[in-house]
Amino acid sequence: MIIAVSGYRGSGKSVFGQVAREMGLPVLEMSEPVLALMKELGLETTNESVRNFATDFREKGGPDAVARLMLPKIKEALAQGKSVVVIGARSEEEINAFLTVSGAACICIISDEKNRFARIKSRGKPSDPQKLEDFRWADRVEEKWGLKKLLETCDVKLHNDASEEDFRERAKALLGKYK
Repeated sequence: MIIAVSGYRGSGKSVFGQVAREMGLPVLEMSEPVLALMKELGLETTNESVRNFATDFREKGGPDAVARLMLPKIKEALAQGKSVVVIGARSEEEINAFLTVSGAACICIISDEKNRFARIKSRGKPSDPQKLEDFRWADRVEEKWGLKKLLETCDVKLHNDASEEDFRERAKALLGKYK
């Protein structure tokens, strides 16, 4: 079973992934092949460059292009156990690509803009926006990839606007249903 985790930047996908790892589940990140390709090409990874590269990649390869890059690693992880967590799905087309190799459930993490932006500013990834207008721009780009529609149609919505401890407990309980 593929547990596809979706949500806007800063919603809590990485924390969800940490909880999954602590529970012994393999965790893959959708951003990994994109960042690896950028590094291979010698491209800088900023908020704008990552989104522009990923947009161009999807325009040339189709809306499921990143998901198709993930399939060999997903198959390998599935061969080792019952479930694999894939962090960062951005469209229904990506979920459909996953369904070609296994059953899949889409969990969407929902968090308000204020909390998400505060998390982004504090974590310090090179590709994270530090200005609110850049943050909102990144959201709009990901919506064009299909994120907004995916969030409306996902299997489970997990809200993350309380404490991290509360979110971790609820993530653990939810993952326990799929383990």
